Amino acid sequence: MSYKIVVGGGNLRFSAAHFITFGGKCERLHGHNYALTVELVGDLTSDGYVFDFVEMKRLLRRICDSLDHHFLIPLQNEHLKITQGDKEWEIRFGERRYLFPAQDVLTLPVDNITAERLAEYVCHQVLETLREQGVTNLVSITVGIEEAPGQTAYYTQFLSQKGNL
Repeated sequence: MSYKIVVGGGNLRFSAAHFITFGGKCERLHGHNYALTVELVGDLTSDGYVFDFVEMKRLLRRICDSLDHHFLIPLQNEHLKITQGDKEWEIRFGERRYLFPAQDVLTLPVDNITAERLAEYVCHQVLETLREQGVTNLVSITVGIEEAPGQTAYYTQFLSQKGNL
């Protein structure tokens, strides 16, 4: 038997710009107003809950704030030539060349800035914090990233054993 909580909506949103590469092509630069949802599945703690809603909202808000109003760069994308300068980032795809002020950029350890990869990235951020807090009662975490109404990607991390975050 397990229990589940879902935290989302409200101020769990962020706006970011990106483009993705696919099939030898590169999308045009654009942005989204993303929404974040997290589902935790596990046993109840001695206090009778899976995880404190207020604490989870606070953690997710920090993650949203870190992503908000940035151009997101996928550092592991093999189709992009990415160069960091003193005050700017340069990205090349074929004949295209983009320059972004360093303060407007957030680099992520992913291969593409898709909703799926953003969900995976956020999941790992949440898990890192839960590990630091010594959380041991969870069996899975699912993160949803909505990039437009009716378009949500989900990433689920199943934990091999409760407490093995």
